[in-house]
Amino acid sequence: MMLKPSKNVLVKRRLLNYLIAFESILLVLLTVLAVEVRHVGVDLRYTSNLKENLLLIAFPIIWLCCLSLFGAWDLTILDNHIDGYRRLMRSSFMTFLTFSSTSYLFKIQISRFVILFSLVGGTILHLILRWTFLRVVDRRLQKKDTQQRWLVLSKNSEADSAVQEFAARSKATTTYSKLPDANTDFSEWVKEVTFQVTLGNYNKLLLATIEGLSPVQIENLMWVIQQTDVEFVVHDNLGLATAQNEITFFEGFNWLSIGAPQINDSLRVLKRGFDLALVIPAMIILSPVYLVICLGILIDSRGNLIYTQRRIGQNGKTFMFPKFRSMYKGSDAMRLEVLGRPDQNMAERYKTDPRITRFGRLLRRFSLDELPQLWCVFIGTMSLVGPRPILPEEEAQLGEFHFRRHIAKPGLTGIWQVSGRKDTTWEERMAFDIKYVQEWSIALDAILIARTFNAIISGKGSY
Repeated sequence: MMLKPSKNVLVKRRLLNYLIAFESILLVLLTVLAVEVRHVGVDLRYTSNLKENLLLIAFPIIWLCCLSLFGAWDLTILDNHIDGYRRLMRSSFMTFLTFSSTSYLFKIQISRFVILFSLVGGTILHLILRWTFLRVVDRRLQKKDTQQRWLVLSKNSEADSAVQEFAARSKATTTYSKLPDANTDFSEWVKEVTFQVTLGNYNKLLLATIEGLSPVQIENLMWVIQQTDVEFVVHDNLGLATAQNEITFFEGFNWLSIGAPQINDSLRVLKRGFDLALVIPAMIILSPVYLVICLGILIDSRGNLIYTQRRIGQNGKTFMFPKFRSMYKGSDAMRLEVLGRPDQNMAERYKTDPRITRFGRLLRRFSLDELPQLWCVFIGTMSLVGPRPILPEEEAQLGEFHFRRHIAKPGLTGIWQVSGRKDTTWEERMAFDIKYVQEWSIALDAILIARTFNAIISGKGSY
């Protein structure tokens, strides 16, 4: 039986077709405009150079092919905007390489202005067009006629915070159902789930965990659910299956190779340059704020202006971690007594922490107590974006694979900081850190920095 895509998928495909059409028209217009602009102030004459004309005609075609090859028009970009921008940038870079190489090999003289105008200007216009389009798509998909209803399969019908955040972003309502246990007949359970999906008019079935299910059972469930015109989604809890992967086709099957994190030595240099380009002017601009904060701390309570802790940094090495003092003197000795070990109620204990001063609460509310860490970024013990450094005594709580978070330098901000901070569990925090290490890019850093300002203003999780 031929499988039909869900109604929501059909809506997305129609919207994506509009994006393909708009970007294709943009590329053609840019090429024509670039060719014409180069003749400003010069007698306009049609060039008889056949090779040049053919390459100029091929320019938008090359770019369109690169957009297609790098998946810049995949349906997934409507849900994962960051990936859409990343693929667009890769396509533009490959277009530049292909166009320049062809011009060099065949000795075709193409004006540098044409290349720069088309590629640089085209990439910027592409980003603006795509950003505008995705904003419109988000509003379109949030309308009542495309309101999503998800059935989530989880262990013991328990709610999953990551799933809830995903659903909230998609403006979807969720209903939870229990996964089968060892005593449940799997075939009967699949029939019940299928009936529930059909009766409840759901448009997405989300498998929150694969715990207890064999690959054959997952495949069976997927095919049955897809027959009901419902989208089937599996939650990759740590982002490992989708990060840095490469598919190899062999003996009729696809083999998925999961590579190592991409923060290699070459990219560390790029990341370091990115940090310095932002942190040096930031320290200069914020110097008056430093003085005001120091004055407020002195007036509010006795003690040092700067409070330092030993934290675990890159590759497990410890470093001195500075903050503006926001607690009363001697609060370190009361930490375990007041906060205890990290658990689900940790956030509530932070809200009523008696060790925090009045001015300290203001600093914490807007994350101003962390400004001294800009110095750590400057000297290289931290980065602007990365996993938040943990205390040495917290290292014992790391899971078997959470040590991977130490591959990257710790950061002032990161996925955890813009996703609720202290309102999240320890396990969620570790998952965010691993996800960052696996999927790092300069584009991701820039987006997280931009989102940090919104997180600071909202104050979510800042106690």
